[in-house]
Amino acid sequence: MMCLLMACTTSEPPTPSPSNHPLRGTDFSQLPKIEAYNYEFKDADGNPADALEILRNNGLNLIRLKVWNNPTGDGSLEELVPYVQRLKTLGFQTMLTFHYSNTWADPGAQSVPAQWENLSMSELADSVRTFTQHVVATLQPEYVQIGNEINHGFMHPFGMRNGNGNFQTLLAAGIEGAKAADSSVTTILHYAGYDNAMNFYATVDSLNYDWIGLSYYPKWHGTSLSTLSETCFSLTDSFQRPVSIVETSYAFTLGWNDWTNNHIGSTSDLHPDYPATPEGQADLMADLRAITDSLGTGLVYWGGELVAYKGPEATDGSPYENQALFNFQGIALPALKTLGQEP
Repeated sequence: MMCLLMACTTSEPPTPSPSNHPLRGTDFSQLPKIEAYNYEFKDADGNPADALEILRNNGLNLIRLKVWNNPTGDGSLEELVPYVQRLKTLGFQTMLTFHYSNTWADPGAQSVPAQWENLSMSELADSVRTFTQHVVATLQPEYVQIGNEINHGFMHPFGMRNGNGNFQTLLAAGIEGAKAADSSVTTILHYAGYDNAMNFYATVDSLNYDWIGLSYYPKWHGTSLSTLSETCFSLTDSFQRPVSIVETSYAFTLGWNDWTNNHIGSTSDLHPDYPATPEGQADLMADLRAITDSLGTGLVYWGGELVAYKGPEATDGSPYENQALFNFQGIALPALKTLGQEP
């Protein structure tokens, strides 16, 4: 898939342009860890196959990956360099999500990495710029998220979204670092949900980023797809930037396949129009695809690989196995085909 727009090189935001080839992707960050347990993925017919080849054969064209500020292990360059090379060999584009943390970042957790805790603001901005530039130059992604679900800021307490300008300064440093490594990379600012999204993007409109990226999970963000769609188009019109849904998922069952507590575990966690069945999961993805296809951007699933890879009695396994894109036998679900189909 080609980028929908060239990199923004002036202070003017890019003009949204629809595409006939929107993103059809999934975050698949944990695959190296899962493969270390020799988990067997299968295609829709039950034939064992390489997980990434199953995704490619179903039409997916992009893999989203987390980046953590760690020298080794999860989200590190040590892990990502061979993984991204493998993705490129298979023809995937990549989207990097910079958490700017040693661990998961989201609206409720935005911890500054330990190695940056004692820096001044100017030193922190320089570190963000340099780190981002180095990672982007090394991995050469097509898309880069500067922060993950940064509704309330990131790298707290330095980058609190409290009006003092430090939030915007740090975001600008990340954007500058990404563009210094590759002027054509598409930079994304990522907000979770649709409530107050207009206000959030108004506070960052002066920054030289390219795309708006939203998360949408019915449990946390509401069940009105019409409001979601209206918000996406309002954001596009107001800020003249393409809008994509870069995170979503849904349960195909309320069952369990290990002893680890699941994020979605009861009917109260569900959208009333979509049952927790393989068909319900696929139907929601089809309706979200209709929104993002009309926007000309694309849809990225989250946790497609998060099967119960540690076994059926693991208490530290997957809290997401009932939202993966593979069922409890490791067989590809209909939602995977829905995500990958041509518009």
